[in-house]
Amino acid sequence: MPRRRNTSKPKKNKKGVKKTNWLDLPDDVTANILKRLDLYEILESAQKVCAAWRRICKDPAMWKVIIMENHWSPGDMPYDLMKMCKHAIDRSQGQLVDIYIEYFGTDELLEYLAQGGRSSQLKRLQISSCYGMIYESWSEFLKNCPLLEEIELTFTCISEEAVANAGQYCPMLKIFKYNDRGYMHDGRPFDQEIADEEDEFVMAIAKGMPQLRHLELIGSGMTNKGLQAILDGCPQLEFLDLRQCFYINLDGSCGNLCMERIKKLMLP
Repeated sequence: MPRRRNTSKPKKNKKGVKKTNWLDLPDDVTANILKRLDLYEILESAQKVCAAWRRICKDPAMWKVIIMENHWSPGDMPYDLMKMCKHAIDRSQGQLVDIYIEYFGTDELLEYLAQGGRSSQLKRLQISSCYGMIYESWSEFLKNCPLLEEIELTFTCISEEAVANAGQYCPMLKIFKYNDRGYMHDGRPFDQEIADEEDEFVMAIAKGMPQLRHLELIGSGMTNKGLQAILDGCPQLEFLDLRQCFYINLDGSCGNLCMERIKKLMLP
C-alpha cells in the first residue's frame, strides 16, 4: 500500500512565522553559510551535525580557501593544527587556490603542500609568524606552484635562492609582500652588515621577480643600492611599500625615479 503523503502545513512559531528546516536549503546556500565558520568549527562541529552537512563539508569546493589562524597560546592549544591543516589540504583534492597559515607553519607542512599536485592550482600563499620554522623547503615548494600570483610573508623567512628563482618557477607571480624584521631597525644606528645582507636579498627579488607589479618591503634594512636594483629589475612595478625602510634616502635621483615610475609609493 502506498505511503500516505504528509500534507500538513509547515509549523509556525508563537508569532505566526513559518519555521525553516535548515535541511531544505539548497546545497550551495548551505555551503556558503558553512564557509563563514572557522576551519576548526567545520571539522570539529559542523560536519558532525547531520549526513547532509557532512557531505557538503567533504566537497572539495569547500576547501578552495583554507584560513588557519591560531587563536591560542601554546599551552592552551586544543587541536593538532598540523594534522588538521593537512586534512583540510587533502579535502581540497588539488583545488586549493588560497591558504593562510599563522604561527604553526613548518618546512614539513610546506613540503606536504607541494607534493602530489596539492599546490598545482594555488594562487595565493599567506604565512604569518613562522619565523625560523620555514626556510629549507621554499625552492621545492615554488617549483610546484605554477599558478601562484601572490606571496605574503609576515615575520617569516624565505631563502635568497628561492626568491632568485621565483619568477622562473612561478611566472604568474605579480604580488610579493615581505614584512620580516621591521622592528629591528627603528631608532638604531646604521649597521653596514645588516644593510649588505638586506641589499643582497632585495637584489635577489629584482633578479628573480621581474614581473612584479606590487611589492611590499616593510622594515627592510636595504639601502639605495637595493632600491635601485628593484627599480631596474622590476619595470612593471606599480605599487612599492617602503615603510620603516630607514636606511634609504629618497632625496636624490633614486627618490625622483621612484616618484616618476611608481604609481603608489608608501614612504619610510
